[in-house]
Amino acid sequence: MNNYKEEQQNLTELNAEGNRERGEEGEDLTVSNTVAALKGIPTKADLKNLLEQNVVVVDFNKISGDKRVMTCTLREDMKPRATKDDTLSQKKVREMSDAVVNVWDVNALGWRSFRYDRINSVDIVEDYMMDWYNEVRDGNKG
Repeated sequence: MNNYKEEQQNLTELNAEGNRERGEEGEDLTVSNTVAALKGIPTKADLKNLLEQNVVVVDFNKISGDKRVMTCTLREDMKPRATKDDTLSQKKVREMSDAVVNVWDVNALGWRSFRYDRINSVDIVEDYMMDWYNEVRDGNKG
């Protein structure tokens, strides 16, 4: 017996044509998963989760072709609070483009962005994880 969600998907023309492999934004997950696997990088959804929980080093090529390495995060305890004056601090603004990833650069202390399709590698910075863990353990972070 199908569950309710599957029944509803079967009734819609979009999903009846085999488009169940779509993300929340309508992106083709099979293509993005394949590209991520070939490049050895996390999918965009996995990258977002990594950034929300860690500090990561992202190696990517800028539009100009220059190589850039950035240490960045989306951790709540490290990025600034949202303000009306700083539009990139607002989550709705940061998520407007599906092709662009907006992050807090922990070295430049500012909002920066890069195109997901230009990422070469992503690595978690273990030192930031340990510092955060120790602060929480010792009761210095809320």
